[in-house]
Amino acid sequence: MKRLIRDELEEARRAIHGLVHRTPLLSSRSVSDACGLEIWLKAENLQKTGSFKPRGAFNKVLHLDVRERERGVVTASAGNHGQALAYVARHLRISAFIVMPEKANASKVAAVRSYGAEAILRGSVWDEAYAYSLELASEKGLTHVHPFKDPYIMAGQGTIALEILENVSDLAAVIVPIGGGGLIGGIASAMKLYRPEVQVIGVEAEGAANMYRSHREGRAVELDEVSTIADGLATKHTDPDVFTLLETVVDDYVTVSDDELREAIRFLLERAKLLTEPSGAAGAAAALTGKLHLPRGTKTAIVLGGGNFDVKGKMTISI
Repeated sequence: MKRLIRDELEEARRAIHGLVHRTPLLSSRSVSDACGLEIWLKAENLQKTGSFKPRGAFNKVLHLDVRERERGVVTASAGNHGQALAYVARHLRISAFIVMPEKANASKVAAVRSYGAEAILRGSVWDEAYAYSLELASEKGLTHVHPFKDPYIMAGQGTIALEILENVSDLAAVIVPIGGGGLIGGIASAMKLYRPEVQVIGVEAEGAANMYRSHREGRAVELDEVSTIADGLATKHTDPDVFTLLETVVDDYVTVSDDELREAIRFLLERAKLLTEPSGAAGAAAALTGKLHLPRGTKTAIVLGGGNFDVKGKMTISI
């Protein structure tokens, strides 16, 4: 994949204006003191549908032609992209089919259905759900909307970077969670266009660290298995094209454990009054555990990717 260009990002910003929230960028003395950095939290957990995903979904579907929309759309998702596409489809009055792993977060499945889309449970991980979504697209003649390997999706997510840069002067670093790579691909591409000196650091779960491993081995790798509470980061396969792009725009990668994710969720809720899901808290977890290795006081933006925490699920957070 090629880096995004300025026109693609600006067009995405115009396309989704008024359709998604311009989410707040919040300072937090508690988080900053705990990290030893000047922290700014980009609260995409407060975005429509509870995550950053509608940015890319709206930008993609709005660029489909009439026939592509009329056929209906299909995708594979651990939850947040599926919710976003279902929301967009309802807004534009088109049909949507969302294929999700069989152990998908129950609240995310319910949300997809509440938007009027059909939620189909297939496979144990996202990669298996994705394979079935391609079959479904072929069988039903649906338009497939890839959750991350798409320039329109990435450009939509890249609008987050534009908003951050408009609100924080002399930013030095931005911390972004990584699932498939669409979010960090969009944000990092924008940062390297507008402010190339800003360091971009990606964060993965230890039990699904495919991009971290790929970066260190110099090739796109596939994990034998994934195991993490962060369903939005649970990807086995590293897309070679996305990996190649990220190698040109991402400065470093770190990983966090499930326990560190739990602690970050607890800290953000208790001290910043922000509820995030595990994947959304990855950047905060890396900062709170000192894994970013940035100079003290560095002005740092952390993207809180989502807030769709399943309060009825089995994961407990000790407050």
